[in-house]
Amino acid sequence: MQQQFYDFISKLLPEHEIELAKVDRYLKTREINKGDYLFAEGEICQFIGFIIKGCFRIFILKDDKEITFDFFVEGQPICDYESYFRKQPTQFYFQAVETSKLLILNDTCLNLLFEESQNGQRLQRLVVEILFFRFRDSLLSLYMDKPEERYLKLVQTKPELLRRIPQYYLASYLRLEPESLSRLKRRILSRS
Repeated sequence: MQQQFYDFISKLLPEHEIELAKVDRYLKTREINKGDYLFAEGEICQFIGFIIKGCFRIFILKDDKEITFDFFVEGQPICDYESYFRKQPTQFYFQAVETSKLLILNDTCLNLLFEESQNGQRLQRLVVEILFFRFRDSLLSLYMDKPEERYLKLVQTKPELLRRIPQYYLASYLRLEPESLSRLKRRILSRS
């Protein structure tokens, strides 16, 4: 399990040197059952997760309606970085779409990776950039793209998600009602 995480770091920053034995003893795994929350609105993120297996959705509640913001799958870090570093309550819900397994990177582990290792600050910046640009891209897409454009981008960039996530979560992500998503899919299929 840790190897997937170390491969992620190595791909992100090949020159980063990690004392695996030091870090390994602080890495913990956690299984999150389908439908359960990793974090919920009002809680403070106490760690950064790395998804080993599974899928999560991040959503907000607006007028008692769930609005899915993004999806995270294997090989990706997951965290409300602002909540983690500022120790402020998150505004998001992080829900497992499938039973999922995570590596938990607590303060000690993150200190070893970011503060005590050579190039650690650069590694931290790169992880923050990944999370920031994901949120930025999701936000821009939400406001700039029509639902059909968002759907087609998802088909092109993450087709595996379409098999993994329930249609009502996909509809929420596209800001559509499930019935409208069905019509949208039929319209796209009829053009092919």
